Amino acid sequence: MKRYTKLQVLISVVCITVLLLVGCSKANTTDSKETQSDSTSKIKVVTTLFPQYDFANQIGKDAVEVKMLLKPGVESHTYEPAPSDIIEINKADIFLYTGDEMEPWVAKILDSLDSDVMIVDLSKNITLDKVEDHDHEHEDEEHLHEEEEEHDEDHVHSYDPHIWTNPLNAKVMVEDITEALSEVDESNKENFENNAKEYMDSLDKLDQDIREVVKQAKRKEVVFGGRFAFHNFFEEYGLDYVSAYDSCSAETEPSAKVIATIIDKVNEDEIPVVFYEELANPKVAESIASATGAKTLLLHSCHNVSTDDYKNGSTYLSLMYQNLENLKEALN
Repeated sequence: MKRYTKLQVLISVVCITVLLLVGCSKANTTDSKETQSDSTSKIKVVTTLFPQYDFANQIGKDAVEVKMLLKPGVESHTYEPAPSDIIEINKADIFLYTGDEMEPWVAKILDSLDSDVMIVDLSKNITLDKVEDHDHEHEDEEHLHEEEEEHDEDHVHSYDPHIWTNPLNAKVMVEDITEALSEVDESNKENFENNAKEYMDSLDKLDQDIREVVKQAKRKEVVFGGRFAFHNFFEEYGLDYVSAYDSCSAETEPSAKVIATIIDKVNEDEIPVVFYEELANPKVAESIASATGAKTLLLHSCHNVSTDDYKNGSTYLSLMYQNLENLKEALN
């Protein structure tokens, strides 16, 4: 009996040891799963353009995973969603877009989106400015109208949709993104609000710096040799412009008469800078600059960024401050 009891005890000890080892192994496995779960519990946000991509990252920080549908270097006005993009949106917790004027294709896919996706139109709390023909001494109105009719309807804006170019509008967009993130993840609401407050302080500083540059400027008019996307910006800060194109979405090339008129304007007013837009061939701006001795500079509308800008960590604020330095040169 004694031998049997010792053996029984030995077996019991072995069993307990094995159970403890298994228990530890399971505990380690659980910890690993929890860690993995933490990494995948981020709010998944899909955006159309760079500004809301950057804003969402600035507000959400480590609590969000943000994907921009536009790949770096892609021109936004030629973008159409691929089936893989629709799938990506359907996987998201939040889908951020700029509005029907900027992205008319969104309205066409809304019915196909999962009801669990929170869809946020970031223009909903912003009053859009109606686009009117700017007086650039174009050829007769009838000819211009004929050119405009040739444009694809999806690329003609009735209202200026580039709301983010005005930092005060950017603040409204930040508020709407903060509200959406907080609704999806209430546990991080305070962090989101604190991050948003800090970021909006930076936007206020940008606004003040722009106003100071405009206040000190000796001229209030600039020349744009590319497609113009800054109506909201120029309207806010009391600036005027002459542009080779009537809008950001214009597809036809400006006529020789339009370019000749702008060249005369640059020479007459001794305008030092001709602006061009990002991700486009600056040939029109360069031709005007070549004929006048003016300098060409980039005025970045932030629709999207180049591959290099993306790799270098460019942000909405860094691009806008780059614009401010170039604008300072153009206004003096």
